[in-house]
Amino acid sequence: MSIKYQTTMNYTIDYKELLNTSPCGYFCSLPDGTIIDSNKRFLEFTSYEREEVIEIKKFTDFLSMGGKIYFETVYVQILNLSGAVEEINFDFIRKDGTKLPVLMNSVIVKDTEGRHLFTQSTVFNISQRKKYEQELLIAKRKADALSDELKHSNKELHRSSELILQQKLQLEEFNHHLENKNRQLSNFAYITSHNLRAPVGNLKSLQDFYNESTDMEDRAMLFSKFEKVIGHLTETLNELIETVKIQEDINIVHDSILFDTVFDKTVEILEGQILDSKAVVTSNFSEATKIKYPKLYMESIMLNLLSNSLRYRSPDRVPKIHFSTKITNNEITLLATDNGLGIDLKRHGNKIFGLSNTFHSHPDSKGVGLFMTKTQIEAVGGSITVQSEVDKGTTFKIVLKKSSSY
Repeated sequence: MSIKYQTTMNYTIDYKELLNTSPCGYFCSLPDGTIIDSNKRFLEFTSYEREEVIEIKKFTDFLSMGGKIYFETVYVQILNLSGAVEEINFDFIRKDGTKLPVLMNSVIVKDTEGRHLFTQSTVFNISQRKKYEQELLIAKRKADALSDELKHSNKELHRSSELILQQKLQLEEFNHHLENKNRQLSNFAYITSHNLRAPVGNLKSLQDFYNESTDMEDRAMLFSKFEKVIGHLTETLNELIETVKIQEDINIVHDSILFDTVFDKTVEILEGQILDSKAVVTSNFSEATKIKYPKLYMESIMLNLLSNSLRYRSPDRVPKIHFSTKITNNEITLLATDNGLGIDLKRHGNKIFGLSNTFHSHPDSKGVGLFMTKTQIEAVGGSITVQSEVDKGTTFKIVLKKSSSY
């Protein structure tokens, strides 16, 4: 009897007809495999009439011997264990003896006590998919044959291209070498122009003090400072020249250095500016006294930070500058704190370490020091941050590379 259902949209759906005209075949079978019902699509797949199938045939009657063996030994076992089987491929043998590739899904229906009542199965015609798979297989074979021909033909081209590739790699290596040397020379130029300006300016300050002094002892003291600054200047020049000799792919040399030693040398280089400004310059490196670090970089970092603090001191108070170290999470941090003019970080925070950026109208401001300092620190895996407040002072925090030993 046809079952109909009235929807809210006034559509009448005949579910029996819907089942019969479904694009997939459907049949219901007893536990022994006997088919007790099916839709029209399933009968179309088999080419049999309804009275030739229902309660007469089993699904295995439509299978070859190999298909029957697989059905009994694999398909039925999986179905009984899990209660359902999905997407198993069989070759369906129709009434006229032709084969129809199908994809089969089954599910067991049980009563309330768990007894197997019957099995519901769907059968999909996959002949078009099989045909497409065959076409793909043929196309793949042709592609493989063509690929073999191309591989054979490309051998000679490959031999020729190897020479071209080798020359290309040599050019790339040479270009990388030139880029590396350009970066080294650029860094050298920045270091030279910036690091030499401070001791030369210091010599000028000491010269002014010397010319103004009439006391012989003061002059002798100032002359000794001349000798120290000139000695440091000579040493810095030699070290800068050595940096030019660094070749490509040679790691930056990490020296075992004492913070106190580098700091004392920095103070001596800037002695004239310290005297002129009457600055109080102190240090405390007790928490981390030494480190493995490029000596030239550490000297340049301290020189830049101390000269910045002296340059941007407040005219309203005695300059106080303090350098220190601390250890946090196996990292050495260098701190440089002053009570100078400070920096408006809201306005300039995003460009404070940019090249040629200045934040005060000081005549000696070049906008190179902090850029170079940041570049050197990051070159060995560190980082630099700044905390500052206008007219209260600035603190630079330099986190050095984690693997640095101390």
